[in-house]
Amino acid sequence: MTRRAVTDTALDTARLRLKLCGAAALMLLSSACGDGIPKDKDDEEGGDPPSTPVAALSILAGDPTIEGTMDGSGTAARFKSPRGIAIDADDNLYVADTGNYVIRKITPAGVVTTVAGAAGTSAFADGDTGNARFDNPVAVAVNRRGTIYVADNLRIRSITSAGRVSTTATIPIGSNVGAGRLNSVVPGAIAVDANDNLFITNSYSTRRISGSDTLMLEGQSVVNGLTGVSLLEPRGVALDNNNNLFVFDLDREISRWNPNGFIGVNNMITLAGAPNARGSSNGVGNAARFEQVVALTVDPRGNVYAADAINNLVRRITPEGVVTTVAGSTRSTTLRTGDLPGSLADVRGVVTDGKGNLYVTSGNAVVKIRLP
Repeated sequence: MTRRAVTDTALDTARLRLKLCGAAALMLLSSACGDGIPKDKDDEEGGDPPSTPVAALSILAGDPTIEGTMDGSGTAARFKSPRGIAIDADDNLYVADTGNYVIRKITPAGVVTTVAGAAGTSAFADGDTGNARFDNPVAVAVNRRGTIYVADNLRIRSITSAGRVSTTATIPIGSNVGAGRLNSVVPGAIAVDANDNLFITNSYSTRRISGSDTLMLEGQSVVNGLTGVSLLEPRGVALDNNNNLFVFDLDREISRWNPNGFIGVNNMITLAGAPNARGSSNGVGNAARFEQVVALTVDPRGNVYAADAINNLVRRITPEGVVTTVAGSTRSTTLRTGDLPGSLADVRGVVTDGKGNLYVTSGNAVVKIRLP
């Protein structure tokens, strides 16, 4: 081999080494400085980027200021003065759409359909859900099997999962209730326990209905000051997981009734409020004030949530009787979504999903409240 051939071979080898070193240097530089596209830490670790926070107070379905009869999704749906609201084991909501005389269903995604009744038709008729009619549906409750109970004037109606509407009970009218006070007997709220016992409230009494038996838990016979009552004032009622009953009682207090104790007011323990006192004050026990608690719900930790109408507030009552305002501005009638407390239109019903969310009928809408 000639000297020139050796020299050329050495030169080629040197050039190859230089290229390899340059490539390695470039890779090292890229590793140190990145590829020019900034990466989030979540991307580098294989996680998802942070999600946009969900508003604590938002509209699930309907429009608070626009009434109507339309099924649909989210704010495209329409209600007319919805009141009572309940939830089943699959987190489907059921609403007494009082102004439309129908019962509506809302899925967790906010899709609204009509379960039973005919919008705009007030009548009484049992039968399949398509032919059934309601007279004045104001409150709803759902048992563990998915049967819906509806307080409909002086009747308690049931809607089975198979789509059959029937009359479960008729509210008795006492001989001391004249024509001018008939409206006071109409139930304003309803709850159902694990044994399918129904609990209803009206302006005169709190009753338990078990099959064909009706038992008065509190009423005119044991509570004073009812002789002048002539208008229906809905009073919230709810049960916890242990079948303890909570009620906005006839003395305008939030009370708990133990179903295993004696019947009557002596078995009712006051959690919050003062006898026949009105207001919006928070506080502990009898220092708190309520205006008109039209609906109640209880979470798995024993906290009671109250739909306080007129004040248009949602209140929380702890097992120790501590009352705070969760959502709403006192006596505001305009819905303001976003951060809590916001403000609410007319408040008529409330229910918890037991997972940190409340659902409230407010104006002509159903509002979702994500608790802190």
